[in-house]
Amino acid sequence: MKVTKDGLAVFFLGGMHLKCVWVVPKGQSERIVLPYEYIQEDDDVQSDPAVISHLKPSPQRPTLQGKSLLIRELPEQWVLTRHQFTSGAVQLSMGISLKRSAPTCNRCGNYDKEQFATFDCYWCGRNQCLYCRSCIMMGKVTTCTPLVHVPVAEPFPGKRLKWNGVLTKEQQSASLQMIDLLHHTTDNELLIWAVCGAGKTEMLFPLIIEAIDQQKTLLIATPRTDVVLELFPRIRQAFPQLHSIALYGGSEERFQSAPLVISTTHQTRRFFQYFDVVIIDEIDAFPYHFDDSLRFAVNKAAKPSAKFYYLSATPPQPLIRKLQSNNQIAMINRRYHGYPLPVPVIKWIGDWRSYVERKKLPPKLTSWMKRQQQESGRQLLIFVPSIKVAEQVEAIIARKDVICVHSQHSDRKEIVEAFRHKQYYCLITTTILERGVTFPSVDVVVLGAENDVFTIAALVQIAGRAGRSKEDPKGDVLFLHDGTTIAMKQAVKQIKRMNDK
Repeated sequence: MKVTKDGLAVFFLGGMHLKCVWVVPKGQSERIVLPYEYIQEDDDVQSDPAVISHLKPSPQRPTLQGKSLLIRELPEQWVLTRHQFTSGAVQLSMGISLKRSAPTCNRCGNYDKEQFATFDCYWCGRNQCLYCRSCIMMGKVTTCTPLVHVPVAEPFPGKRLKWNGVLTKEQQSASLQMIDLLHHTTDNELLIWAVCGAGKTEMLFPLIIEAIDQQKTLLIATPRTDVVLELFPRIRQAFPQLHSIALYGGSEERFQSAPLVISTTHQTRRFFQYFDVVIIDEIDAFPYHFDDSLRFAVNKAAKPSAKFYYLSATPPQPLIRKLQSNNQIAMINRRYHGYPLPVPVIKWIGDWRSYVERKKLPPKLTSWMKRQQQESGRQLLIFVPSIKVAEQVEAIIARKDVICVHSQHSDRKEIVEAFRHKQYYCLITTTILERGVTFPSVDVVVLGAENDVFTIAALVQIAGRAGRSKEDPKGDVLFLHDGTTIAMKQAVKQIKRMNDK
């Protein structure tokens, strides 16, 4: 605690033992939560000092828009004044709320008792302080530490778009539907169902322009870091004057805000009611589609009046059924260059696992790869079911121009970029690259396509990596297997159906 020249008491939110109280400040009618150190003699104090989760009744959910951060995430130089709290410029809320002893994490939405644990807490001095395990990778949320809600005011630029391309009629139609939703008074959702390579990113440009004209904040959220790394340079190149940031695990910008944020769904946990426009790219992708806490995080980051746009080539059926009755689906069944999607070839190669365990490749794959490199002139993407198999196949091929990449690879960003710049002929990968990444000229092989990890959606997305450029709109796609699955047949059927529309 110290006193500034203007007589305002301040404290440093870094290592303090933080107790809070309910207070009606002098001259105000609404009560607020204040740190105990901020109490003045003429305040109407309405509770005993306590860690924030033990204040009764529980604080109401703040209406402040912007960042929602742990105290330790605030910059070291930050000092907050009493005036900022009493004016509503900064607010505190519970990190974990307790209702009938049932905990709920207010950052990630976790309410599973198995995902909470206790520890000896430095802050409150108790050995039974509760913390959330579900979002521990983003810093420890506990019952005694509050979330600090910080407003963000961002400048909106004038002239923005720097892109000389032209949208196709199908792309223009989808873009108009997106803009119409922005002006709609009742509907707030739109599904953009577009085949792989339809040019979804470019279709977003008119929406971004319209939103920025209205000074609306935008979020492009995606389940995977690789997609953020793919999208961000393209968006920044198209909108060089627009302040945009990329948020993902390890990003140096992850505590910042901007009018346009491209983020993994995990990183949206650090926002609260900030975004007017929410675009969820690859809505059916793992882990977003299977994790309620990520959907909670995205919804918490959005303003109550926000418009939601869902992008995918393989949207989940429940979403299709929900939106199709009210004409809330924009369908694009052609790639931007007008060529059809490459149709996969399903080919049996026998017990490929036994070959790999004996440090060999199946002969049919070896002979095909030789022909492919001699005749095709394209790079090669090989998808495999697991990290172990990826590393085994890399070791078997043992060439300097062949490398593997997976979720646990420390240099995965650099490897993907090197492959994009043709420093490697072949990239062996798991399903982390099934979607959201674009390579101009590749053939695609799925080794072990019968594995459960290769769902219908995954196989359709994987096949969509081929033939994406106007200069080379074709590409071979092989599903190599030890037993045909329904997923393989349905994936081929779906691709053919989209080509026929």
